[in-house]
Amino acid sequence: MCEIMAHRRTFAFHSYKGGTGKTTLISNLAALYAMGGKKICLLDFDLYAPSLSTYFRITPNYYLNDLLRGDAEISEVLVDVSSEIGVKGKLLIGFSSPHKEDINEIEIKHEQKWQLSAMRRVLAAKNQLFEESKIDYLLLDTSPGIRYWSINSLAVADRLFLVMKVSDMDIEGTKRMIKDIYESLTKFGSKYFLILNKVAGASPSLDNQLEPDDATIIDLEKETKSKVIASIPCFCEVNFSRHEFLSAIKQPEHLFSKKLISLAEAIKNEN
Repeated sequence: MCEIMAHRRTFAFHSYKGGTGKTTLISNLAALYAMGGKKICLLDFDLYAPSLSTYFRITPNYYLNDLLRGDAEISEVLVDVSSEIGVKGKLLIGFSSPHKEDINEIEIKHEQKWQLSAMRRVLAAKNQLFEESKIDYLLLDTSPGIRYWSINSLAVADRLFLVMKVSDMDIEGTKRMIKDIYESLTKFGSKYFLILNKVAGASPSLDNQLEPDDATIIDLEKETKSKVIASIPCFCEVNFSRHEFLSAIKQPEHLFSKKLISLAEAIKNEN
């Protein structure tokens, strides 16, 4: 298991559009960190299309939506899944509500007073997690695109990871999003990186797989003014499995797991 960096950080995983696999990546990364002995908190801020509760098959007593309303504290929202998944550290998860009425509320709650109050509660919860709960890393799964709570989630983080597929649609959309949002966030100290996911040509053998060529990566980094921190092949048995669940710790010898460990190490080296 890779050694995790000493500095406490908040990581947000984001994408231009859905279907890039960011939820699978961030869930597995959180589990790897917890397996390495760290205290991790993973929050589902994909408020418009939440999926973590389905991924972990858990129905909590309180959702992050309750925190935003002021009806619950962060300590009431979090679910400790450490013993269930067998990690030696700790993994705490805050789930977003999949219920239609809660999603609709996020869509229609545009008045400034409500939004500012909700954001203050999020920032207070973040401080509590680091100062009182003593977590090592806070990981945020965010909504794709540039909707209101997508941007709010990014603003909370200091390390931003843009997950994308190597397609013209993803590349062009990501470039626009960087120009519109990410370049502004860097003025406040945030850093952003690219993760290429579901890259075509995966093979069970490390010696027999396709990767984006150096020219493609150089062009991407030049066009986006960002570093490609990882390139992860598309593993059909992982990405399209009906019951995929924390493959990085359940199948440690799988190439997917090794790629995620390399990603964790790359993140360490950038801090």
